[in-house]
Amino acid sequence: MSWNRISLSLKTENCPETIVEIGNLAWECYRREKEPEGFAMFHATDNLANGGQGENFIVYLSPVASSICGDINEKYPFEACKAPARDEPNMAYVFGDPKMMGKLRDSVDTDQLVVT
Repeated sequence: MSWNRISLSLKTENCPETIVEIGNLAWECYRREKEPEGFAMFHATDNLANGGQGENFIVYLSPVASSICGDINEKYPFEACKAPARDEPNMAYVFGDPKMMGKLRDSVDTDQLVVT
């Protein structure tokens, strides 16, 4: 199981509605499965190019959330990724197991290290 993300362009007109829909679908999965340990959803943006807003809105799903939210994946395909970083632009814990905040990476900068 891995972390997954859904990236949505903030330039599309229906982005706010899509974000709400994904959140509602995830909430339904979370409740249906009796609030499983390890389930979490986070939001972030990809960069701060537009005066702090970013160009893409990112929904992160923990491995447990990814595994039980197949109905979301059918409509909004998942992209496997690393755990999100605490310092990603506009990073926010949305809901789920609060212990998953401890599973976030320390910094986005660690992605840019070059190993020779």
